[in-house]
Order: sequence, then C-alpha cells, then structure tokens
Amino acid sequence: MREAIDELMKGLDAPHLKGPETFNYRDYSTKHLLTEYQGWEPPPHEVVNAWFEHFKSNFPDYSSDLKLGQLLGLKGSSGNADRRMRAFRLGERTVPYGVWRRFLVMTGRVSQEIIPVLVIVEDIES
Repeated sequence: MREAIDELMKGLDAPHLKGPETFNYRDYSTKHLLTEYQGWEPPPHEVVNAWFEHFKSNFPDYSSDLKLGQLLGLKGSSGNADRRMRAFRLGERTVPYGVWRRFLVMTGRVSQEIIPVLVIVEDIES
C-alpha cells in the first residue's frame, strides 16, 4: 500500500501541459469524464484523436500509436495495439472505458479512483 501512496504523491508533482490548441474539446460533452457508475459515455473519436495526438506530440517516448497503446495496457507488439489505437482515433472502434479512463488518469483529467481497503485478509498456511 505504501507504494500506491508514493505513486499518488508523485502525481502531485507532475508537470503541467496546456490542452490541444488546435481543437476545441470544450465543444463536446464531458460525459466521457464520468465513471461508469456516474453514466460514462464514450468520447467522440474527434476528442480521442485530439487528446491522443496531443499527448504523442508532447511525449517522444510515446510518439506512436503502438507505444501509446502499450502504455494504456493494450497488448501486442506486431501492430495489434497500433491498429486498435488508430481505430479508436479514426472512429472505426469505440475506445473502451478502461483504456480511456487510464489515459484520463495519466493525464490528470480525472482523479485516480481509490478503492477503500475494508480488511486485510492474511493467508493461512495449511
């Protein structure tokens, strides 16, 4: 648990970056910022494309669809993650909640969801 707390604390010192200047994402619904429980709706592909391209252009380590897809948890090194990311950006496939949510958390657009620990169950050796 201490590692999780350390990661959250590091997030407070993350650098700040302005949003895309060539795309007015404020013209679109913000329901993609909600949790599933709150009524999440998938973002339009124009929003997905603008944010993904903006991120890729500002982070050279993740400057391709493949690299960003892998960062977001998509599997595959022979183009699968690459093709899926491109399909999300072009509107050929809807970006899944988990992939989009991870991106939003990583970019500080939404808060990290913290699940409360109710009990610590210890393993019993037999």
